[in-house]
Amino acid sequence: MTVRVRRNDWVRGHVQITRSYLEMFREAQSHIIMMSSYFLPGRKMRKAMQQAANRGVKVCVITAGKSDVKTAKNAERYLYNWMLRHNMQIYEYMPHILHGKLSTYDGKWVTVGSFNVNNISTFASVELNMDVLNDRFAQDVEVQLKYIMQHQCTLVDNDSFTRQTKWYHRLWYRINYDFIRITFFLFTFYFKQEKRQR
Repeated sequence: MTVRVRRNDWVRGHVQITRSYLEMFREAQSHIIMMSSYFLPGRKMRKAMQQAANRGVKVCVITAGKSDVKTAKNAERYLYNWMLRHNMQIYEYMPHILHGKLSTYDGKWVTVGSFNVNNISTFASVELNMDVLNDRFAQDVEVQLKYIMQHQCTLVDNDSFTRQTKWYHRLWYRINYDFIRITFFLFTFYFKQEKRQR
């Protein structure tokens, strides 16, 4: 199999893992499955996700049902409406706190490592992933992820999410999302400026 090491490293200006994800959204023809413990994609990542979904790619995201960072989980839930509007499927992993971080597409490619789909991992952390291009490995990973989705997750759909989410929950999710977004902006602003100056 073909394996490549990918790094996001703000010190050295590497954004290789981010490029791998953008490549996945661009190249996928059939389906994408992502597992991320703190799923708060930035603007560029959301745009790429939306473009993939608009092409008819089935986008499935496994997020944490139980989280050790409640503010991040509430912020994540604010994005559910956007994801559901664009026909993405959301599964909340229920047995334990989720720390898995991997993605795969079309039964041929997998990336796995420390990268969370959010701006801290993109702009202000040192992260390491391995990209694996191999049909058999990718299909085995898909089998495991589909088992998890079916047996260990709760499906979040439009009806259940709208019915169970009161207006004050939605407001609280928005407040948490704005707080996280501003925190990410302030935390990553310096690193973005450093990158531009190199």
